[in-house]
Amino acid sequence: MLSILDLFSVEQPVWSLDTVCTVIGCSAPTAYRYLRDLVDAGLLARLGNGSYTLGPRIMTLDYQLRTVDPFVREGHAWMHELSEQTGCDCVMTRMFDDEIVDTHRESTGGALGLSYGRGRPRPLFLGAAPKVILAELPRARLKRLFDKYEADVRDAEMGTTLEAFLQRIQKIRKDGYYISRGELEKQVASLGVPLVVEGSQTHAALALVTSLGRFEFMDHGKLLKQLKATADRIAVAVAERGIGTT
Repeated sequence: MLSILDLFSVEQPVWSLDTVCTVIGCSAPTAYRYLRDLVDAGLLARLGNGSYTLGPRIMTLDYQLRTVDPFVREGHAWMHELSEQTGCDCVMTRMFDDEIVDTHRESTGGALGLSYGRGRPRPLFLGAAPKVILAELPRARLKRLFDKYEADVRDAEMGTTLEAFLQRIQKIRKDGYYISRGELEKQVASLGVPLVVEGSQTHAALALVTSLGRFEFMDHGKLLKQLKATADRIAVAVAERGIGTT
């Protein structure tokens, strides 16, 4: 039943009963019961014309997540400080199963108009944050991702074979950071580092994002030092409180 929520997107925010039946392959009574239960829970809302959209409970849950997420709670102040120091957007990104999403963003110099904002799944193999997250994954999981998304790996120019893919990932892991230039969005550059909490199973990254033109004139070594220091502070704060370690 909850998988119905995955149907709703920016591209298609409204769904009718008939369309839901067709997509999930169930009878009208079954689909109606699922939709009714989701409406009763506040996860969906009726529009009055036989169609449905996401409900108010989604907004409530998003607020609760932003206030209780240990990484955001411990890191937002330092991210804001780093954004002030660099003039870049500071973005926190997490991996959930096979999805990579931005969970928080601080901007003090006029936010960039990024296509992928908080909560919208990002391409797995494009951009600085996803790549430094992938670099922290075990080989077995990387192999599974390659087998499942081989076409996406090729499109991202991350290798045409498993070994080539693993070599690219190993280099990023060895470097400890990744710089992307126009990979995800044209004219946007990003510098990302892994956000690693000792004992945690959470895979996360911290990145500085700015226009490509501005980035090319910045001191990349200084930016990397500042970014790593901020990521370390956040990781230590999360670990000291014993949260985010499961």
